[in-house]
Formats: sequence, C-alpha cells, structure tokens
Amino acid sequence: MSPVAKLTLNDIYAPIDSDLKEFREVLREELSSRDKLIQEIHAHILKMSGKFLRPALTLLCARIGSRTPDITPVIRLSVAIELIHTATLVHDDIIDDSDFRRNQPSVHFKWGREISIVAGDYLYAKAFMLLAGLENARLNQAFAACAHIMCEGEMKQIERRHHFLMAESEYLKIIHQKTAALFQAACMGGAYFSGLDEPAILKMGDYGYRLGMAFQIVDDCLDLVGEKESLGKTIGLDIDKNDVTLPLLYLYQSLSAAERETLQGNAEMIRSLAIEKKAVEKAMALARQFVEEALVNLSVLAPSETKDSLTHLAQYCLDRVR
Repeated sequence: MSPVAKLTLNDIYAPIDSDLKEFREVLREELSSRDKLIQEIHAHILKMSGKFLRPALTLLCARIGSRTPDITPVIRLSVAIELIHTATLVHDDIIDDSDFRRNQPSVHFKWGREISIVAGDYLYAKAFMLLAGLENARLNQAFAACAHIMCEGEMKQIERRHHFLMAESEYLKIIHQKTAALFQAACMGGAYFSGLDEPAILKMGDYGYRLGMAFQIVDDCLDLVGEKESLGKTIGLDIDKNDVTLPLLYLYQSLSAAERETLQGNAEMIRSLAIEKKAVEKAMALARQFVEEALVNLSVLAPSETKDSLTHLAQYCLDRVR
C-alpha cells in the first residue's frame, strides 16, 4: 500500500480559499502608501509573506458555527492580526540582529535599526486602527490585552537569557505570552463571529493556545536541527543569544556544572548533544502532547470541512520543517 500523501497548506486552507483571497487584497490595500519609503518597506514586507497561519485560524474559526458570518469584519480582524504578527517579526529581527526573514533580507538589514523600529511601530498602529474601525469594545480590549501580554513575554525572554536552570513552568509561561497568546486571540476572535456559545468560544481559545505552544516548541527545535534553506531565516540564533528554549533547557539540566561550562560558545557541540541527550526528542514529545490536547477542544464542533482543516492544521504545525 502506498503511503498517504501529507496535506499541503493549500489543501488545509481549501474551505477558506475565497476568504484568504479577500484577506490578501485587504492586506495589500492597508499596506499601500503615498509615501515612497513606506511603500517600499511595505512592498518588501508583502514579498516576505509567510503562511498566514494566524489569520487563517481566525477565518476558519469564524466558519465553524451554525451561522454564516458577515465576513467583512472577520477579514479586517484577520488583517489586523497579521499586522500585529508582522510587527513582532520586524522588531524580532532588530533584537536578533538577523539579516534574513523568509528567504528575504530583513527590514532591519535593508533599512537599518532606526527605520525598522518605527516600521514595526507603524504596523502596530495600523493594526489597532483596523481594530478600532470594527467598533467592537470586546475585540478591542481583547487584542490590546494580547499585545500587552506579548510585549511582557518578549521582555521576560530577554531578561531570562542564560537562565538555563529555570523551571519548565517559567519557560512555558514565557512562550504562552510571546507566541501562544496571539494564536489564542486569533481563534477566539474568529469564533466570536461564528454563532458558537461562550463555552465553545473558550474551547476554541484553548485550541489556539495549545496549538501556539506546540508551534513555538517546534520552532525552538528547528532553530537547533533545522536548515536555513527550509526555514528561510538564520538558524542558531537562540544559541548565539543564549535564549532559553525548551530543548536547550532540557539539555543544560541534564548536564553537570562542569559539562555546562564546556558548552559556552560551542554551537556545534550544543546541537550534537541536544540530539545525543534526546533533548530535542523530549521537547517534541511535549509539542505532540499540546497538539493532542488542542484537538480535544474540537470535540464540541459538528463534523465539517472546517473542523477537518483545524485538525489537519494542528498536525501540520507539528510536522513542519519551516
């Protein structure tokens, strides 16, 4: 029997194909500008577009309920979410001093630190202008809180560099804040328009939270064992910056103080030992656990193509190579 082919993102996104086309049009409109410099930066950002995972979650979750939503505000919400995410990437590349993002030169590399800082701020401002235009106090409050939490998580990650003996629970709180919070908000924001009751909306938020946790743990592992060509960005940055990631946490906590000393600045030895000591394997096991827990939340949904897509998307995030 021949092996079953893995679904591509195009397959998974099929139920929202027309929504994503409209999303891309609105995103392009929102990033257009009469100012030459801003237009150049935004054209470059559009060229760097990724998987649109977070807006896709919003669009999918908006279509899982009993009613067909008014798609216009959902599209605008999904664009705002993508702009928030993109702003964090622009700022991350400054923090990381990274030259590449999605196989393209980073904004930081092309325009320098000062313009990149303001470019990220501009994207944040644009996102919250879109949210304000929805005239929905609940959504505005939710995404303001989410942005606040994301900034806290990023600051905490920087503050806790070198702290490889921190508790696993502290690490998990940091990635909840810096990554999973936006997944959670994206799913709940979409589900808000779907006609689901409040408990089901919260279930979709928990699905997004657990999916985001798994996504970040896989990202941690790929920074150790992935390939630059597949990832489309510089690898090994976590090692260079001494950021605490889950496989590095597991690795360092399995070594003696003397062994940890020998690893200072030796990226190749760290990668080799992370595999040998099964630190990457252990981290991926926790990512799988988060995905399994995420999928339990989908039991509240009636069978549908959209529910199938959410199931397959969780597996995609676990199996991805970029």
